[in-house]
Amino acid sequence: MELREIDGRIGAIRQKLDQVFREAGEEMDLMKVSVLDGADSAARAKEVCALNDELEALYREREQRMKLGEIRDGVRQILPYRMPGDDQAADLVSGRSGGWGMVRVGKLFVESQAYKGYRGGGAGPSAELDVDLKALFQTSAGWPPDVIRTGRVVEFATRPIQVLDLIPVATTTQNAVAYLEETTFTNAAAETAEGGAYPEAALALTEKTSPVRKIAVFLPVTDEQLEDVQGVQDYVEQRLTFMLRQRLDGQVLVGSGTAPNLTGILNTAGIQTQAKGTDPAPDAIYKAIVKVRVTGRAQPNAVVIHPNDWQEIRLLRTADGVYIWGNPSESGVERIWGLPVVQSDALTEGTALVGDFANFCRLYNRRGIEVQVSNSHADYFAAGKQAIRADVRVAFVVERPAAFCSVTGI
Repeated sequence: MELREIDGRIGAIRQKLDQVFREAGEEMDLMKVSVLDGADSAARAKEVCALNDELEALYREREQRMKLGEIRDGVRQILPYRMPGDDQAADLVSGRSGGWGMVRVGKLFVESQAYKGYRGGGAGPSAELDVDLKALFQTSAGWPPDVIRTGRVVEFATRPIQVLDLIPVATTTQNAVAYLEETTFTNAAAETAEGGAYPEAALALTEKTSPVRKIAVFLPVTDEQLEDVQGVQDYVEQRLTFMLRQRLDGQVLVGSGTAPNLTGILNTAGIQTQAKGTDPAPDAIYKAIVKVRVTGRAQPNAVVIHPNDWQEIRLLRTADGVYIWGNPSESGVERIWGLPVVQSDALTEGTALVGDFANFCRLYNRRGIEVQVSNSHADYFAAGKQAIRADVRVAFVVERPAAFCSVTGI
């Protein structure tokens, strides 16, 4: 069947099936259908299935015909083409003609003794092709091999998210987080004799606030880039989101508190400090742990330290050369004094932080990360560009500063 005959038959079957289901109605009563011949419903159902099978077969044949047509058109674009039976074409295909009317170089080559010998596993005999080439046919100036990109993007080497997972997260609907801190606690409870005066206790609360701050970023992208590269918008949004979280990861540690910065733990008034002095670094860290427990009345759950400073601790050895933190053939335990070590290069080298991150600091989300795309920036509409912007609004609260202690000079 020719392609137009296939199309005609497909149209006829589709019309017939459409009539079948219209006449059968919602109850699918095939006995009401006038275009079916079966004596009962089972026979008529078989007719419908046969029509559907024929339709699928016709679609497959049509698809094959279309594909062959595409291949034919592609071949015609690459080389001059002559229909089978043309005398000159037959001469050239067989290698009998020296003319240039239709140069089927590829066929001459693959049918040559040289190529057949090479395919057999050896160098093969040499053979001459009866064509005249002006330039060397090589990868750089000939038919380059296809190279398909894997789709993997190797991300830029940058600081990962290191501290955010330590910090509890809550939500707020205000533009600042207000809370009460108990600033006076006088426990006068004492044993009292019968009829004696009760000791007087004292409590005082002070309101504290932490403003919601916005962290934002945007990236210009052309319309063509968004349209032509599958997945580019998802990639850009993912990287912008990472940028926000990376910045926030640093702000909760070292944010200056000067608007629009958050106030990070190390710049919060009231946190404790332990100088290393002449102590070994592990000793200074333990003293900071004790300060958090005794003065801060908290239970430290992590030690944040710069990777270079942790390297010095990890490589500590005894006088006879035994590694204190484990044999070099083993991965070693990233713990010190029972607390997990979190390595963060957002910290300034030489300073570590011990604290009860689980109970006495909190990150409040006013609005989660939002990503928007618009061409309403500057001349972007006329230039065919899009601005992809992302931002997040958060507040960070250190509820008990004394529950944290920095270790300096390590």
